[in-house]
Amino acid sequence: MRSQQEAIETIDGVGIPKRKKRTIIIMVIVMMLGVYSGFAIGNFIISQRTDPNRYNFDVAALMDDVSAIRLTAAGKTPQVLGATKSCVLAFDNTFNAEKVQVTGDGLVNASVGPVKVAQTIDARTIKVGDRLFNENISISSFVKATNRYYVDGEEISHYGGSYDEGAKTVKWNTTADTPEDIKTMTLYTEKYGVPMNYYMTYIVSSKTVVEASAVTVNEDGNYVFTLTLDKVKSVINYVKSMKDTGGLSDYPDFVENPVIELTIDSNYRILKFVSQEVYTAKMGIITASLTGALFAYDEDFVIPELSENSVID
Repeated sequence: MRSQQEAIETIDGVGIPKRKKRTIIIMVIVMMLGVYSGFAIGNFIISQRTDPNRYNFDVAALMDDVSAIRLTAAGKTPQVLGATKSCVLAFDNTFNAEKVQVTGDGLVNASVGPVKVAQTIDARTIKVGDRLFNENISISSFVKATNRYYVDGEEISHYGGSYDEGAKTVKWNTTADTPEDIKTMTLYTEKYGVPMNYYMTYIVSSKTVVEASAVTVNEDGNYVFTLTLDKVKSVINYVKSMKDTGGLSDYPDFVENPVIELTIDSNYRILKFVSQEVYTAKMGIITASLTGALFAYDEDFVIPELSENSVID
């Protein structure tokens, strides 16, 4: 795990500006990251007594027609297609890739009054055909959150683990403890609004993007752009998982519009995803997180056996 300063320099390196005199949360909201960081810090958050219907939107009505965008994109580069449509297409291509591996690590800083908590996150997701593996290890002085999911077709199995601080390893349980309401992909989707292979749980569309940058080409010939999203409409599915895994009685609230930056290739596949968030709860807690994730494709990625311990760098 990198130091906090190193993480800050890495995130700044992709072009998201620093904000002074406010706490910034910079997260890669891969399902594998955002959900479990919420789980670990949820012990410090209490619910907000705000409008209970603030996230009551028709999700389907917020989505763009991906097939129509795909037709529009034929023969066009992301620069010509534009940031919003390129993002919609990249999300869809990445979610539906036959072989993909997502790796990420990060640092979360949380505070409630005088109590400050530093929390590290190590996570990875592997998809090979209809098999999916998701692992997230989130460690702080208060919480040791260890989670592994194995998906085979429709069936989901969840395993916890035990963290050995001296050895910096996690030994995984051999008996599944999967909650009844997520034992299948169908149940998982009903609960969280999106399937488990939706690595970023934002809703990105022409209805949720409030500002889009130009698409630029980096030194590697890949395409980079930034989108600012509506702080309510874009997080409808995301707050469901945050509420549930954080043990909250109500949803957290985003106090600023999330900002996401993507690097994609010429095939409209995500190579790097970074997001900047600020959210809070009634106690006034602002959680700061620095996380990065990289995507790889088209290899025969090996899904770890349950008996394989995880090593924390």
